[in-house]
Amino acid sequence: MPSRVRFALDRVRERSVSMVGIGLVAVAGLYAAVTGVVVPASALELSVPVAVGCGLVWYDVRNSVVDLDRRGIPVVAGCAIVGAVVVAVAFVWCVALATPGNESSFQTLGIALLTAASVGVALGTTVGHLLADRSRRRREADRFRHANDAALDGIAVVVDDRLVSVNEAYASLYGVDDPTRLEGRLWSEGYTNESLVTIERETVPALSDHGYWRGTLTGTRVDGTTFRQTVRMCTRGIDRGHVVVVRDVTDQIDREQRIQVLNRVLRHNLRNAFTVIRGHANLVGEYDEHLARRHVDPIREEIDDLLETADKARGVERKLERRDRGETVDATDAVRAVVDRAKAAYPGVRIVARTETPTADSKTPTIESTVVDALDELVDNAVEHHLGRTGADSPERTAAPMGGSESESEPLTVEVAAEVVEYPSASRLEFTVADDGDGIPVSERRAVLQGEETQLAHGSGLGLWFVNWIVSNVGGDLEFTDRQDGGTVVTLSFPYTDRERNVYETTVAESTV
Repeated sequence: MPSRVRFALDRVRERSVSMVGIGLVAVAGLYAAVTGVVVPASALELSVPVAVGCGLVWYDVRNSVVDLDRRGIPVVAGCAIVGAVVVAVAFVWCVALATPGNESSFQTLGIALLTAASVGVALGTTVGHLLADRSRRRREADRFRHANDAALDGIAVVVDDRLVSVNEAYASLYGVDDPTRLEGRLWSEGYTNESLVTIERETVPALSDHGYWRGTLTGTRVDGTTFRQTVRMCTRGIDRGHVVVVRDVTDQIDREQRIQVLNRVLRHNLRNAFTVIRGHANLVGEYDEHLARRHVDPIREEIDDLLETADKARGVERKLERRDRGETVDATDAVRAVVDRAKAAYPGVRIVARTETPTADSKTPTIESTVVDALDELVDNAVEHHLGRTGADSPERTAAPMGGSESESEPLTVEVAAEVVEYPSASRLEFTVADDGDGIPVSERRAVLQGEETQLAHGSGLGLWFVNWIVSNVGGDLEFTDRQDGGTVVTLSFPYTDRERNVYETTVAESTV
């Protein structure tokens, strides 16, 4: 079938109810024109088919706005037509039986027949609507059941403390192949005594007061084994019951415990071992200067690097733990705070702050305060990487900032900026940290952006991971760009929800010590 014909048939099916209504009104108008209806009583009778026809058009228009599933419209139209035919035939049959020998007026009989057909259309539309609504509800129930069965999380409906419906994922968590085997059982049978105490003291009051609870419980499988699970419960829409959503987190909890143990071992035991090794290395170095230069000093440097990485990892952990997502700071103040700290920490580095001064008609954009930690880390990474490359004790540059001739007096330049960038689809608040050094290795960038582990050298890679975690938690994006004249530009981009068209006057403030 040609596509145009198929499209035309689809449009006819979608508007079939309106077409029936318009046809009914047209028949009434045609009848009035042919018979010349002027009697008020007859005109009043014609109002029935006109009203029914207009009602059908309104019904179709209303459903096209509020109902995306219009597959039931042809059913309604078909039932309306069938109803009209049935009632009209019944009417004619009754008239023929009631007055077999009398001749009736054509006008009176026609109006009565049209009215009866209109009533049949109305009745048929009502029946068709009920059938279409029932079919729609059945399709929705089927879709919900299929989605429920396909869900990765276990979902169960509990009424009067008994399981009335569970999906396959929920049954598999408890070691049951057939979900129907769990239906009718007490919901509390799937938990340990300790979890039952938690349910009684925390879950039940929370569901009663707020209608929602979320926590961690220990479930019991049918074979007696236990597993840890995160549980979400909600009473909305359930009479005398609640919905339970369960996810097995045993592996996740075990992994977190292993990480905590290994972290404690690395932080405590290895630090003590490194202290002992460094003490013995120092004693060896005191007896032989040649041995100290060739072997003892490298040992000391490696120990210092490892301890520095451990301290940095602990610092990152503490910052992520205490981050407060409710605290915000102006973008301009964030840049100033980063620049002030960098000037105090690196007096030989040229620090450039570039911010946008809002006009009287604009607003100052804000960002979560944790972004300041990310900007601090990027500045530290740029400076420390430069120091590690030059091997100098002060951050004096050995090359011109834009890749020119060698110059011992030109310092490293780090620029921190914040601006609102207008894109075709949305506005973004972007922070940039740019330096004119050697840049960030591609391997470290790829590891952070793709989420793959890589070797951490001098803690720089760990710092980039820290920045990426903060940016992701705030809902932003991280991007690395190479400068044409040398160095790297790191961009932290965040959604800017203020839809006003702000106009900024850009100013550049340079601070060099």
